Amino acid sequence: MKSSRLLLPAFVFLAQATGLADGGTVQLRKESVEVVITVFASPHPLAVGAADISVLLQNRNGLEPVLDANVFLFFRHPESDTKFQAHLTREQARNKLLYAAPVMFSKPGKWEITIVVERNGQETGVGGILEVAPAPDRPASYVGYIAFPPVIIGLFMVRERLIRRRSRRPK
Repeated sequence: MKSSRLLLPAFVFLAQATGLADGGTVQLRKESVEVVITVFASPHPLAVGAADISVLLQNRNGLEPVLDANVFLFFRHPESDTKFQAHLTREQARNKLLYAAPVMFSKPGKWEITIVVERNGQETGVGGILEVAPAPDRPASYVGYIAFPPVIIGLFMVRERLIRRRSRRPK
């Protein structure tokens, strides 16, 4: 019984514990006059290459999801003045409470992001910064998958050894 209690914390420690939501990890949360805007991104950490950006819009009073808006993202890399934009839709999102779109980051560094929400004839905008890491080294990105089976086998062996010791003890 004790050995299984030891395995659970070890497994939790080894598992990747990131704050994932349906659209990825929270990158930015801002409040405007009418809505609360939360930006999610996947993969985590955000890196050069393809990414999925999702936005959750909520009424400021009551935090009910807003499902009738047009959402646009504007990205700018200040050092190189590279710019691009994306139109997010609920159709592109797996979770239909989110607005989503795929984007492609071409350079690492700090990207300025502006979120523009059009709703009921009014336009609201908020801004922030997204940190984009350099593209991951391909072999290094598989280390977690390669290390996982030996770690689990090792934990199983430790568990079995503890069970054997317990069964040998005089009662």
